[in-house]
Amino acid sequence: MKTILFARHAKSDWNQPGYSDFDRPLNPKGETVAPVMASEIHKKYSVDQIISSDAARALATATHYKSALTPQRELVHEHLLYNASHMDIARVVNNLSNAYTSVMLVGHNPGMTEIVNYYAPDSLDDMPTCSVAIVQFEINAWNEITQNTGKLMAFETPNK
Repeated sequence: MKTILFARHAKSDWNQPGYSDFDRPLNPKGETVAPVMASEIHKKYSVDQIISSDAARALATATHYKSALTPQRELVHEHLLYNASHMDIARVVNNLSNAYTSVMLVGHNPGMTEIVNYYAPDSLDDMPTCSVAIVQFEINAWNEITQNTGKLMAFETPNK
């Protein structure tokens, strides 16, 4: 059994002139909501590793999750998750170490919503900022995960 927590980054700041999309930071609401969500996720779930897009807003969000969920582990930066398609995300999933049972991936929409629906069809309309979809797979190795092999176990949002 393997579990993935697909996390969309918290709200970012569009009002920062001079920042590229990649370098856009979290806005004040994102900085407030991310640690609250991290605490809520920590109460219900455990993860072995957190892997994040290397964009500033995703890394800032992932850092809050790391503090709550995996303080003893290094946060893994994965450029392939930046504005990734669902197939890019699937490549990351299929190459995860089998030493992990549960992993959190922090990234961007529309890819995050698309990958959840790829693995667990028709589960979500949209993942709002700072939401987390928990998908479980009845498999032994990450490279066994393919389309329609997951089940959405929970969907956590900051507004719940």
